Amino acid sequence: MTTGNKRERRRHVVCAADELAPGTSRLAELGRRRILVVRDEDGRLNALSDVCPHQGGPLSGGSVERMWVADRPGEHHRSEDRTVAVCPWHNFETDVSTGCSAWEPRPLRAATYRAEIEDGDVVLYV
Repeated sequence: MTTGNKRERRRHVVCAADELAPGTSRLAELGRRRILVVRDEDGRLNALSDVCPHQGGPLSGGSVERMWVADRPGEHHRSEDRTVAVCPWHNFETDVSTGCSAWEPRPLRAATYRAEIEDGDVVLYV
């Protein structure tokens, strides 16, 4: 269905909100789409394609963690606000909130989707 230039998104319940603890992720399979739903350590929800934009690896097979950052060489720490999905194939990092590469200057991007907690459920709009 379309409304003007915008496609109407369908609502999909992924799981109960208490089944997706902060700092964890879950793979949702919606038809042919595989979507990684991430609840970061602060409880924020993000959802992105399970396909790594680098070379197509399954992001759900890797880790989800705070991104490592550095203010100067040799002094690195975990970011307070950026969470990345790390591909198991080549450790390629994809920012879970934007779908963009954490470092690669080329426009490599995974599709992102709206994720919400509604009535105690994690819900995707695809």
